Amino acid sequence: MASEHRDGFLVTLIAWLLASLGVLVALDAFTPQNFFVVSFIGLLSAMQLYAPPESGERWWLPLRALVAVCFAVFGYVVYTRVTTVL
Repeated sequence: MASEHRDGFLVTLIAWLLASLGVLVALDAFTPQNFFVVSFIGLLSAMQLYAPPESGERWWLPLRALVAVCFAVFGYVVYTRVTTVL
């Protein structure tokens, strides 16, 4: 059961990353910051879809650490965008 959740999570996340990359390039809106923000939204969405029923899944713990780092980077992206406006 754990590998089914993990495999579904990985397929969903990779599909999201490829689709978001394609859409950003097609709209001529690709920047590393835009790609990070859209990818982070996809990561959070996929984590909500495939959250394991038990809290002790080994593959889930590194993802929680990754999300903590991503929130810090997201805060920096928001800070730089706000300071450029002001």
